[in-house]
Amino acid sequence: MHARWNWRHQLRRWGPRLAPLAWLFVVTGCETLTTPDWYLALQRPRVELPPPQAAEVIQAGLWTSDQPPEPGTLAGDCVSAKILFQRGEYEKAEQVFGWLASKAEKEKNQEVLEEALYHQGECLFQMRKYPKANDCFVKLLKVNPSTRYRSEAVKREFEIAQHWLEVTRQAMRDWREFEEGKRWVVIPRLIHFEKEMPWFDAENHTLKLFETIYTQDPTGPEAVQALYLAGGINYFRERYQDADTFYSLIVENYPKSPLAPQALELAIQSKINQIGGTDYDGRKLVEARQMVDLALRSFPELREKEEFLKRTLFSVTEQQAEKDFKTAEFYRRTHHPGAAYFYYEIVRRRYAGTPWAEKAMARIMEIRGAVEEEAARPVD
Repeated sequence: MHARWNWRHQLRRWGPRLAPLAWLFVVTGCETLTTPDWYLALQRPRVELPPPQAAEVIQAGLWTSDQPPEPGTLAGDCVSAKILFQRGEYEKAEQVFGWLASKAEKEKNQEVLEEALYHQGECLFQMRKYPKANDCFVKLLKVNPSTRYRSEAVKREFEIAQHWLEVTRQAMRDWREFEEGKRWVVIPRLIHFEKEMPWFDAENHTLKLFETIYTQDPTGPEAVQALYLAGGINYFRERYQDADTFYSLIVENYPKSPLAPQALELAIQSKINQIGGTDYDGRKLVEARQMVDLALRSFPELREKEEFLKRTLFSVTEQQAEKDFKTAEFYRRTHHPGAAYFYYEIVRRRYAGTPWAEKAMARIMEIRGAVEEEAARPVD
C-alpha cells in the first residue's frame, strides 16, 4: 500500500507540470523532435573563429576576389571553420562543423549542410575517430547522393573499412595457427576500446560498410574491391550463399576487372559448398556448371587452372547424374514406370560414358515391360 500511495503521490505532484509538454507534443506532432533554436544557441562551440576570407573566382578569364560572407552567418562560419581545418586545428574545426551541420539541417540549407558534414568527417578522420567519421560520410551521401564530395567520401569509407578489416585478417591468421597446431584455442575479439574501431562487432560493421560503398557508388573504383572483400569475409565465415552473391556480382557486372577471374573461381567454390548433396536443390549445381563453362571459355587468366576446372566440371556432372538417377529411382519405387523411364533416358543420353548411364540403361531394360503395360492401359 505504501508503494502504491507513493506512486500516486508522485503522479499528482509531477502530472500538472508535465501536462503542457505532453499537450504540445500531441498538437505539433513530430516537429517537436527537431532541435529548438535556443538549444542550438547553447550548444554553439566557444571557438574563436578567424574572419572569413574572400574566395577567388574566374570571371572573363581573370581571377577576381569575391566578397567574403558575413561573419556570424552559416556561410561565414563555414568559411571560417575551413580556415581552422586548413591550419590543422581539427578538434576546433570539428566542433564548429558539427554545430553548423545541425543548424543547417534545421534551416534546410543544403549547401552548408553538405560542406559541414564532409569537413566534419574529414576532421574526425584526421583525428582517427573512424566510427564517427564514417557516420558523417554515410549521412552526407544519404542527404545528398549526388554531392560533389561523393568520390572523396566513398574513398574515406573504403579506407576506414580497410582499417577495420584487420580484425578479420587477424582472425584468419589465428585460425591458420590453430590448424597448424601452433595455438590451442581461438578467442574471437568482439569488443574494442580504441577510438579507431567500433566498440562492438567490428567485423559486422566492416561488412556493412563494404556493402554501403558498393550501393553508394557502384561505378566507382572502390566498388569492385568492396564486393571482393565482402565476399572474402563471408567465405571465411562459411556463409557461402552470401559469398556467392558478392562474387557473382563481380563476374556479372565487372567482367573486365582484374579481380573477376579470382571472383569467378571463388563463386564456383561457394556454389559447390552450398550443395548439401544430391538429395538437395540442384539449382546451384546448374549455376556452378555454367560458371565453370564460362571460366574455360572466357577467362584465359584461369588457363593454368584448367585441370582444376575440368575436375570441378567432372565432379558437378557426376553429382547432376546422380541426382537425376535418384529422381528416376523415386518414380520406379512409387510405381510410375513411365516417369522413371523418362528420367533414366535423360541420364543415359546426357551423361553418356559414365557409370550412371550404364546403371540407367540396366534399369530401362528392367522396367521396359512395365512401361509398355502402362502405355497400353486405358486412360480414365
